[in-house]
Amino acid sequence: MRMRIFSFFLSGLWLCALAAHAGMPEYQTFPADGQRLLLWVASGQGRSDAELVAARNLARQGVEVWSLDPTSAYFLPPVASSMDALPVEDLAAWFGAAQETGKRVAVFAVARAAVPVLRAAALLQPGPRSRLCVVLMHPNLYTVTTPLDEPDYLDPGDLSGLRVRVLQPRRSAATPWLPGLLERLSQHGAIVSDALLENLREDYWMRETPTDFEMAAGRHMDGMLLHQLDRWGCK
Repeated sequence: MRMRIFSFFLSGLWLCALAAHAGMPEYQTFPADGQRLLLWVASGQGRSDAELVAARNLARQGVEVWSLDPTSAYFLPPVASSMDALPVEDLAAWFGAAQETGKRVAVFAVARAAVPVLRAAALLQPGPRSRLCVVLMHPNLYTVTTPLDEPDYLDPGDLSGLRVRVLQPRRSAATPWLPGLLERLSQHGAIVSDALLENLREDYWMRETPTDFEMAAGRHMDGMLLHQLDRWGCK
C-alpha cells in the first residue's frame, strides 16, 4: 500500500513537472483506459464539487478527463474577467499534449472560459484544430451586453475547421442571443451546432437555490456530456 501511495505521489510530481516544462497549466487528471479524452475547463468561479463528481464518473465509463481550474492554476481572482488574462499559448500547448496521447480529444469550457479556449484553438495548425471538438456551456463571448440589444462579440481568431457545439440552458437571459452567437462563430470559420437544455438555468449544477430538476441534472452531468458528444458525432 505504501509503495502504491509513493508511486501515485511520484506520478503527480511528474505531471506537474511536465506541465511546467511545456508551458502548460497545472491540471487534475482522472485516468481511464478508453480512447476518449475530455479537457474540462471550469469557469471563473472555479471548479465545483459537481464537476469533480462528473469527471470521476466519466473516467469510470472509459473517458479520461483532464480538469483545469484556471483561476486556481494561475492564482487569479475567481471572477469571469480573469478568464481574459489566461495565457492562451499555455492552453494551446495543453491541447497539443492531449492530442499526442493518441486519444480523441474534446474540450468542455464553461461560461467565460470559452474565450481563452477558442483563442487557444485559433493558435493551432489547421490539422490539429480540425481534429478537436469544443463544447461550450452557455459561453460568454461578449464585450458589452445591453438588455434587449444584440451584444458585441469578442474576436476569438481564426477557427477554421474547428467543431464547436454550444449548450444553452433555456432559462437564461442570453438564450435569445444564441442565433447571433452561432452566426458569429461561423463567420470565424467554426463548424457550429447547438442544443437547448430545457428547464435549466446557467450554472445550474452549482446554484445556491437550485430547483429539484436542476439538482437532478447536476448529478448527471457526465451522462449529459456523453449524450451530447455522441449525438453530435464527436466520438
